[in-house]
Amino acid sequence: MQYYSDEQNTKAAYLVFVLVQILMLLIVYGFVYTSFIAVKLAIVKYHLSVMSYLPVVLALVAYPVVLYWSRKMFRENKRMRAVGWMMGWASVIIVALYAFLSQLVGV
Repeated sequence: MQYYSDEQNTKAAYLVFVLVQILMLLIVYGFVYTSFIAVKLAIVKYHLSVMSYLPVVLALVAYPVVLYWSRKMFRENKRMRAVGWMMGWASVIIVALYAFLSQLVGV
């Protein structure tokens, strides 16, 4: 008969959380990549400066920091807050990138 182990459950939950973080990082970086391409096209078409890349680079750097803090929260047994933090900031970054792109090209 197998016994219930809090230690094993904690390790398994952490592993699942890390796998979800990797998936979210790939999703956000997919949007960041398409934003880089769109900014590149906007720079060529509208003769903008290279500073147009700044919000995209900021998103590229900021999301791993959010993942680090959410992993730290998860280890402190604030699991729901860590998941909400990770998912919420992913959506904020994606929406902010597309809002920036729509303002950039004047759609």
